[in-house]
Amino acid sequence: MDISFKISGKEKTFYGLGDLSANILLAAFSFYLLFFMVSVGGLKPALASLVFLLAKIWDAVTDVWMGRISDNTKSKFGKRRVYMIFGAVPFGMMFIILWLCPFSVETSQFVKFVYYLTAYCLFNTTYTIVYVPYNSLTANITDDYDQRSSLTTTRIVLANVGLILGAALFGLFAGDNTIFSEIFADAGYAQFDAVKNSYLISSAIFGLLAAVIMLISGLNVKERYTGSEEKNPYGMFKTLSQFIKMKEFRYTTAYYLTSMLGFDILLALFIFYIQDSLGYAPDGTLSMIIVAIPLLVAMATSVVWDKLSERFEKHRVYLFSVIITSVGLIIALFIPAFKGEMYQSATASMSEVLSSATSIFLTLAVCVVGCGMSGIQILPYASIPDIVELDEYTYGIRREGAYYGVQSFIYKLSNGVSLALVSLLLQLFRYKETPFLDEVTGEVVYSYVQSQTARDAVRIIFCVLPIAIFVISIICAFKADMGRNRFNAIKEELAKRKK
Repeated sequence: MDISFKISGKEKTFYGLGDLSANILLAAFSFYLLFFMVSVGGLKPALASLVFLLAKIWDAVTDVWMGRISDNTKSKFGKRRVYMIFGAVPFGMMFIILWLCPFSVETSQFVKFVYYLTAYCLFNTTYTIVYVPYNSLTANITDDYDQRSSLTTTRIVLANVGLILGAALFGLFAGDNTIFSEIFADAGYAQFDAVKNSYLISSAIFGLLAAVIMLISGLNVKERYTGSEEKNPYGMFKTLSQFIKMKEFRYTTAYYLTSMLGFDILLALFIFYIQDSLGYAPDGTLSMIIVAIPLLVAMATSVVWDKLSERFEKHRVYLFSVIITSVGLIIALFIPAFKGEMYQSATASMSEVLSSATSIFLTLAVCVVGCGMSGIQILPYASIPDIVELDEYTYGIRREGAYYGVQSFIYKLSNGVSLALVSLLLQLFRYKETPFLDEVTGEVVYSYVQSQTARDAVRIIFCVLPIAIFVISIICAFKADMGRNRFNAIKEELAKRKK
């Protein structure tokens, strides 16, 4: 069946809405959840790292099973869309429980740990139910090499819209000195309670928004290319073994994996870097501006990477995107922090803060990073569905769900390990959790001030570690050897077999 025709812009947009929905929530917990657990939930960084690790292990295992389940699903809504449609509401609802803080400062660390681990696992389960089938749709919508890049570009543009909504606007509403916290403060709530409630209200709004958008996406995309109706005859371990035997699978997976790990570390530590290393006050408007700039730049430059990938091989274009991103991170490494007392910018006017040397150099750095980051988002992901045809060519069966489930399993397992490592490094360099109980006065202290050692550690981890990971991704990209000519040759052979 030849599906090599041009996908309409309307359908690309509906498809991209699925990633917009997912990224609204992904950005919120990627940028703020670790910060929230430590600074509002009062969980020690070491225990927070264990929450991320264990929850990701659970998430990774469920991804493999969800991929197989969607491969073997038959319904009037298709193999994949059915889960997006009926999983949308639970997906949004479970997001809210991540941002509850149903205990006092005196509550034991064990109780806090159990709560956040359970909440994160529940959310990850609903995320898996909708997102693994959604991920698999790329290979079901079209089998054309370049149209998959175009489809992925539209998806990434809308994913960045979701990142802006989930990161920039969430930061405007939730946290200290934000819209909702000030409303609660005006109503007579103490500072800590106002901050805690601002996160809860924000999560409810964003969870509902994400659920509605995911439902719209699921109702308006089409599954055209699903192969035969034959069920996958191989068990989970046999399937995994067959995937691993393919060199292209190993290197393409490593290529995608390392690109995402570098990106995830940037997301997880961005707020720490802004507030702790540079000394910006925890202000909602400032957070929104600083977070939005690189995402807007990424959206604006995404079409450039798409056009370049049409002319040149994806992995060669990816090399340049990594170089540009690395330049931005090197600039960020040397940006001067606000002088004097930490967070002195809290007493300065907005114009003074934005016109400072710190803000000027930061704007330059995040613009450069945003330009390169859009390529890092688009190019590895656009390469993933090409392995589906290679799998069919090698083993005679299409297993999009199983393939994306395994990809997601490996990524999330590695993601959990990397975020746990980052959290442990923060603990090692004595990053303090807040709020905490002052043993002298007996009062709850809610403070962002960290030691110079902790601030320097955040800066180095944020700027240096992603560069090292991206370098590894470049090596894997070149070793994958899945260029346009190779892919088209595989497609032609598959077409001959079906005649």
